[in-house]
Amino acid sequence: MHWEENFGKYCLYCDLTVMGKDFALSVYGGDAPHVGSVIMSTARPSLTGKGLGVTSSVLNGIGHKDEIIGRRFAESIAKKKNCTVVCSCGIHIDNITEEQLAQVQVAAEKILKRLLDSV
Repeated sequence: MHWEENFGKYCLYCDLTVMGKDFALSVYGGDAPHVGSVIMSTARPSLTGKGLGVTSSVLNGIGHKDEIIGRRFAESIAKKKNCTVVCSCGIHIDNITEEQLAQVQVAAEKILKRLLDSV
């Protein structure tokens, strides 16, 4: 499955692969898509005893902040589907502005909503 969302002159992409009951996804875009962070999220019984929680392990490339969006994707799907999700995330825009950063976050939330509606 594949999703795209334009923001400004850029595009954010998301590719999803079903792997049995689990999922692998890539979230990438901007000037130089790459692998900046890798997040593995696994659903588990909540520590409160009610519902599900999620435990995540993260690998970040030096200086990368892609974890913020990648973790949101991985944890949301893991919790919804009670499974394990691995998300590689890499979004780069040269000299990004605060406005562009906000646009990336809006585009990511739009894709995530569509993704969650389809899994």
